[in-house]
Amino acid sequence: MKPFPSSIRAVLFDFDGTLVDSEYLHHEAWLEAVAPWGVTLSWEDYESQLVGISDRRACEFFLQLAGMDLTPDRIAKACSRKHLVYRRRSIDELSIHPDVADWIRDRHQRVPMAVVSSSAIPDVVPILRQQGVEDCMQFVIGGDHVERLKPDPEPYSLALDNLRSRLGELDSLHCLVFEDSSAGIQSAAAAGMTVHALESPNELPIALATWQGRIRGAVPYEFAGIRSATAGS
Repeated sequence: MKPFPSSIRAVLFDFDGTLVDSEYLHHEAWLEAVAPWGVTLSWEDYESQLVGISDRRACEFFLQLAGMDLTPDRIAKACSRKHLVYRRRSIDELSIHPDVADWIRDRHQRVPMAVVSSSAIPDVVPILRQQGVEDCMQFVIGGDHVERLKPDPEPYSLALDNLRSRLGELDSLHCLVFEDSSAGIQSAAAAGMTVHALESPNELPIALATWQGRIRGAVPYEFAGIRSATAGS
């Protein structure tokens, strides 16, 4: 096991289950999307089998549950139905803990921050914008920016490349990642980053306070911020 670094130069947040308590909404959106197939799935089974995986793989799971062929057309239509439900409700239902939002806004000029999610950008950025922290992020990486999702290290390796392009030399161990899912924890650890595992977004304020003495940011550092919902923009 690598030792914890004495200082943190950048902070990366997972989105679903870390910044926002959104997994229940993904579950309910999927249930509505696959209702025409006559299948359902309890929260307990969804949480143990589908949290942290891509929408495509989740859709394939439901198709297999329904005993139906995994055709591209069925997958595309079901994913589209799910996205419509999720995006219709998410703006009104999802929020970032006020203490976390304040922490981000108060420190983003000194500490480079980013979001690394398996969800598509349209499922992530509108919430960040509505909660007033979008412009505090150096960049947002979504599942549509990578070929291999978590637990593969590609999402966090891409984040590290983005940070190095802005900050120069940066040891991956000096990047602190907050994650809740097994897939996300594996992804960040495989990219060589320091990982703080959470059970829920309610733990994030305390987690940030725990690391406060070590989060010193990058020096020199000139905040750029994102101007569009693309990684590295």
